[in-house]
Amino acid sequence: MKIKNGNLEFYQLRRNTIRALAIAALCCITAFVGIAAQSTATDSTTDFVTTNGLKTIHRRVQGNDVVAVQIYFRGGSRNITDKNAGIESLMFEVAQQGAKNFSKSQINRELSRMGTVVDSAGIYDYSVIAMRCVRQNFDRSWQILTDIILNPLFDEKEVALVKDQIVNGLRQQNDVPESQVALMSSNLLYKSHPYINSPDGTVESVSSLTAADLKAHHARLLLTSRMLVVVVGNLTLDEIKQKVEASFGKLPRGDYQTAPPPRFANAANSEFQVAEKGVATNYIRGTFAAPPLDHPDYPAFYVAVNILGQLFFQEVRVKRNLTYTADATLLSNGSNSGYLVVTTAKPNETIRVMFDQIDFLQRNILREEGLRALISGMLTSYYSKLETNDAQAAKLAEYELLGGGWRRLLTWIDEVSKVRPENIQSVSRTYLKNFHFAAIGGASQFDRDLFMSR
Repeated sequence: MKIKNGNLEFYQLRRNTIRALAIAALCCITAFVGIAAQSTATDSTTDFVTTNGLKTIHRRVQGNDVVAVQIYFRGGSRNITDKNAGIESLMFEVAQQGAKNFSKSQINRELSRMGTVVDSAGIYDYSVIAMRCVRQNFDRSWQILTDIILNPLFDEKEVALVKDQIVNGLRQQNDVPESQVALMSSNLLYKSHPYINSPDGTVESVSSLTAADLKAHHARLLLTSRMLVVVVGNLTLDEIKQKVEASFGKLPRGDYQTAPPPRFANAANSEFQVAEKGVATNYIRGTFAAPPLDHPDYPAFYVAVNILGQLFFQEVRVKRNLTYTADATLLSNGSNSGYLVVTTAKPNETIRVMFDQIDFLQRNILREEGLRALISGMLTSYYSKLETNDAQAAKLAEYELLGGGWRRLLTWIDEVSKVRPENIQSVSRTYLKNFHFAAIGGASQFDRDLFMSR
């Protein structure tokens, strides 16, 4: 390992940790090569656009009979305000409770009979409604899914029922420390940004929504310029084209324009907020601005954050036994961020150790061979998470919506493989700073100046 701006003692302290991580990663290389080769050999991904402007991505997977269909609606938090936050999450949940051609009882009975799953979610940059079925039930499952999307009833009784369920969940957010500290930390960074309006909404915003609100919002979303269809499964391109054109071919195009979300206005500030609560351990999360998926720094920072998470595990948990969980995570939102998270009875001591690991990446340059082994292990884990058709569909959509186009996903191995030790140091210096820390626990246990020092 090459050392820059570091001393021998600092190097020796971590040499064994890096060596252990590299040896473990080497064990994964064979598995990684197999997964990568399989992906390349079986990949048959393409796209098409209907005459009214609806883009569809299709990947034919012939190794199983599962079909994953995911239909996306662009905008996410930029479609909402503090007054109607949560409307898309509520809207798609209620839509599944009855449509023009399939009543609620028919939907439930048919989906149960076929083993088909329909689900939905509201996310910061888009909303999605998804279906998973087996090939033999695709035609019927598609009929139900498209009826839910195109012709939901938004019955007032069903709106009230689903709304109560969502509101009860929102009321319980602060009862779960992990959820509460995540929301606190994210909101520190999200000030004056569209993401401050959560796709899940608030108790107040969701409680105020009506069936009329859902119908009006639904009409605004049904534009092909807002939509994206992704299908992964053992179906031909002609089969998918026929379905998409027959179901969505008459929708208006609209004039929705995709644009990058704004940067975080609060990204350059360090912050600390603590919620006093009698808990058995302290919950800590530090959110920070990060490069988005389409940024040239993303591959190197993806590797850096993975290394940092492994260093946290070794140094904080294994060596010092300060916690049962310490990790670093990089997200993939349009305005992107990452976070450090830890639960510990000794917050100041733990954070100092975590900061030491960040210093290690910022001051030193890793050995090339050690980094190569670590990257191989990371890519093995990455591809193992893409074994299901659902996961592949979601990743294709993520790159199409946020990553510069789905074809960039096919070059992911090359991009990560080009990461060099000096890139790890550079991105660590650029992004691992200005943390927005939130904590739940005893306020007197926290050294505020320490938490705001980076």
